[in-house]
Amino acid sequence: MANPQPTDAHLRIAHSIQEQVMVSDFSKRQRKILDLILRLSWGCGKKDALIPHQNNFELVGVHETDIKTELEHLVNCKVIEIGDTYYSFNKNYDQWRVSLSRKFTPEKLGKLLSLNLNELGKTQTPILVKHKESTLQNTKIATPELASPKESNKENIKKDIYILPDFIDKELWDAFLEMRRKIKKPVFEKARELWIKDLEKLKATGDDPNEVLRRSIKNNWQGLFPLKKDVGEKGVIDPDKFIKGKYGHLVRR
Repeated sequence: MANPQPTDAHLRIAHSIQEQVMVSDFSKRQRKILDLILRLSWGCGKKDALIPHQNNFELVGVHETDIKTELEHLVNCKVIEIGDTYYSFNKNYDQWRVSLSRKFTPEKLGKLLSLNLNELGKTQTPILVKHKESTLQNTKIATPELASPKESNKENIKKDIYILPDFIDKELWDAFLEMRRKIKKPVFEKARELWIKDLEKLKATGDDPNEVLRRSIKNNWQGLFPLKKDVGEKGVIDPDKFIKGKYGHLVRR
């Protein structure tokens, strides 16, 4: 007989994300796809799920003829992102383009939460009840949202409050960082500072920082390189003038 325990390996997900998924108007097939992606990514301590073949989604009951259509729909709705054989879940649900369940209202959900919290209070001590109310009622609580213990709260806070210069497009910047993660290159805080300095230098010499980012993303380059200066006719950087730094940033010899 199955007897899972709280101490067993499990998927950690913020209440706010779980609520958004359950009240969004996803089809049964789409929910199965999301479940598999979450299990293979966050459930394995990673941000991306490695799914070599689309027909792997048949494992959760999605017929092969429907997989491509459903995946395209989820991508267009900005719920997931796909890169070759990697699939990632977009936890920023404010970007989702999915309608909510027709009869959903925040008030009704809030009443149900309060009802269950009050019921909990009949069997728990006042101190425990107070603690659980402070975490469960606030659906915007900041939680790691990943199964991996490697990402500390401190690292998450740094990521959220990092401020980019106005001349850098945030979407391109985020895409560059995500591309590095997908090619298995770490993204350290120090590296971010160096990349910003690289872009500032390139801007000062006449290069468009956003075009630099776009080209690195397109070519899966782990670093940021000049568009015009010190670049040969074939777009190859002169190795006599530049070397790659520890974090993939550009360093003059």
